[in-house]
Amino acid sequence: MYPLLFSYGIISIGGYGIMLGLAFYLGFLVGEREFKLSGKDPELAYKLFLAAIPSGIVGAKIFHILEHLSEFARDPMAMIFSGAGLSVYGGLVLALAVSIIIIKKNKENVLNIFDIATPTLALGYAVGRIGCHVAGDGCYGITTESFLGVAYPNGIVPTTAEVLPVPLFESLISFIVFFALLQLRKRELPAGMIFFIYLICNAVPRFALEFIRLNPKLILGLTQAQCIAICLLITAVIGIIRIRRGTPTAA
Repeated sequence: MYPLLFSYGIISIGGYGIMLGLAFYLGFLVGEREFKLSGKDPELAYKLFLAAIPSGIVGAKIFHILEHLSEFARDPMAMIFSGAGLSVYGGLVLALAVSIIIIKKNKENVLNIFDIATPTLALGYAVGRIGCHVAGDGCYGITTESFLGVAYPNGIVPTTAEVLPVPLFESLISFIVFFALLQLRKRELPAGMIFFIYLICNAVPRFALEFIRLNPKLILGLTQAQCIAICLLITAVIGIIRIRRGTPTAA
């Protein structure tokens, strides 16, 4: 594991940060390409990209704090300024909210733009989850004696026990979803369909994998991520139903 690659004074560069930066960079390249192929002004892609980075990081940190309030109460400053402890769903929710505002200000159809940008979400998620594995940030799964077990003795959250590398499972699934979305976007689908399909392809595996991940329970034995996954799944199903019925879902 490589939680810390370089440190000089107050500057620290870790494995997770490197992979997160790579995720944003690859997402930007794919997003720019998709906007050009769709005949949209790539300038909008630049605006969305620049807004998604800070809002995604802030949202990820806020949701992580909400999920670990007891730890936050013990040492709030350490959790706030730690490079670890980022909730992917928190980043996704806030980044999407900010993106909607920007898209509407540019007088574009929200779902149409979301469809174009959706492959970048899958790619970014896939690469970012590799960062979780590289850093050993604690989002891995339960202990196992199978050949899949991995120990994280030098991770940010160290463990010498062999555990299921859930981030790698999520990364593999997301790479598959990414390539599937690239094929789907070649078809003439109604606005929003690709985006809602992605929400389902993300929410279902995440909900299932949370059962083997060591995350605190929030309500009814479910984790925060599972609750958000259910909301995303419901949103996606409602969106697809409205599309199939020909009901407008967004301007």
